[in-house]
Amino acid sequence: MKVYEQVARLLSQLSVDTMFGLLGDANMYVCSAFEAAGGRLVRTSHEAGAVSMADTYARMTGRWGVATVTHGPGLTNALTSLVEAARFSSPVLVITGDTPAEATHMQRLDIAALCASVGVTHERVYRPDTVTRDLTRTVQRLKSSNAPVVLNIPIPVSLSEAGPADSPAIASSSWTPSASHIDEEALDAALGLAATASRPVIVAGRGVVESGAQASVLDLADALGAGLFTSGLGLGLFTGHPRHLGIMGSIGHDEATGVLMDSDCVIAVGTSLNKYTSLGGELFEGKSLVHIDSDPVKLGWFVAPTCAVAGDARMVADLMAESIREGQLPEKKQWKQRCHEASAAMAQWSPLDDRTGVDTVDIRVATQRLDAMLPRDCAFVSDVGRFIAGSWPYLTKATLGKFTAMTGFGSIGLGLAGGIGTAVSAVSDLTVVLIGDGGFMMNISELATAVREKLPMIVAVYNDGAYGAEYHKLLNEGLAAQHSYNEWPDIARTAAGMGCRAVTIRKPEDFESIAEEITRLSGPLVLDIHLDPTHHLNF
Repeated sequence: MKVYEQVARLLSQLSVDTMFGLLGDANMYVCSAFEAAGGRLVRTSHEAGAVSMADTYARMTGRWGVATVTHGPGLTNALTSLVEAARFSSPVLVITGDTPAEATHMQRLDIAALCASVGVTHERVYRPDTVTRDLTRTVQRLKSSNAPVVLNIPIPVSLSEAGPADSPAIASSSWTPSASHIDEEALDAALGLAATASRPVIVAGRGVVESGAQASVLDLADALGAGLFTSGLGLGLFTGHPRHLGIMGSIGHDEATGVLMDSDCVIAVGTSLNKYTSLGGELFEGKSLVHIDSDPVKLGWFVAPTCAVAGDARMVADLMAESIREGQLPEKKQWKQRCHEASAAMAQWSPLDDRTGVDTVDIRVATQRLDAMLPRDCAFVSDVGRFIAGSWPYLTKATLGKFTAMTGFGSIGLGLAGGIGTAVSAVSDLTVVLIGDGGFMMNISELATAVREKLPMIVAVYNDGAYGAEYHKLLNEGLAAQHSYNEWPDIARTAAGMGCRAVTIRKPEDFESIAEEITRLSGPLVLDIHLDPTHHLNF
């Protein structure tokens, strides 16, 4: 047995049944062996796509994702996606390999140095007789750090005969974090602030999703009579709750803004409170702020809290809810009613300043029309761009754990591949990708992957013919916004040429033609949604 065959067999023992990749000299052998052994190899058009797909596969399933690329340019092509996964703390195993030891090899690259430069762990298979030990160590790194690891299997090693087994089977031990100790003094301080607040709100983020703490946070909110917000990456939490007020911060819903402004205490759970969620702390002026997170480093990273509690979201929320109930606080009937009315108004809201034009749609209206047609349990993956402000606040079909966004590194263009990884994971019967025209065109080649795999996806392209953030910044600098404009080939026709079903949306009524089709998708549907580039929503 060759080493590459042994690696494929070990991956199977680890229950890895899907791998995303693009073949080259360094990985074509292990890819072939993996597929021959019954594994699913999702062939991508670009190495960046392979890593982004593995990234969202990991985010959605709770398992680590596996991508494989070749050496040299194969790895450098994947670098942006790798940094995104690292910044998001996504457990992705990237399998590659050193070139043969030749000083003049065209594609030589110091893989370890490259990984170190972007804060990604590098592991290596050292010899044919240490494969099991080296892969076990790599997996333990993935499980303990919850972050990407690049596994370097040098070509000469990969092609060698496997040596004597260095252990009877790959280690199957799992890593379980130790129970966090909660500082009693900090918890008491948090309870004091929460109990004395007359108009409390809670904002929950990705940490609540990942720790399975939604029920505990809801229990705390009910004990306090608090309104419920989420961070952007907490979208999907609290769906259907009568005091759910949507996303807090720069893209908050109009109907919820007044509630947040009038609150006197904010309890932030499992969210970093970045500049988009907190407006640099501006939203918390004149209020007490309790910040709860399992990672002490994130406490006060962006905004200095009144009280910080390091601990698991579910554990802290349970302790606080229990203590609050024991204290038998007076019911906050008026405040609860205020939150309830704002939440109900959000459900009935339509923009008074509707900017739908002759051949363009207001992005908020477009999102509402699309959202109304979607099933309740679909998965969402978002790229980044100014379209976020006109889309995220108006999604009502996002459910717990089925929304993510490629926001870790702030790079446009990763969302399409991220959507493909989510669709492959099959966490939902339908995956919806939200993406701007610039990000879509950057990696449009991955549509070929979605078509080949027959993935049920909707790719909503918010097409304003401009780079949105740059449009806004140019105006702020007193420069002509036209410098941010871009002319693309017809997006719908281009997508159709790649084998997709594609529809151009120029007015709200155009969505009606896809309503029935959404219920029976057997491949990707691309929506080219035309927007007015001068209609700018800040985020």
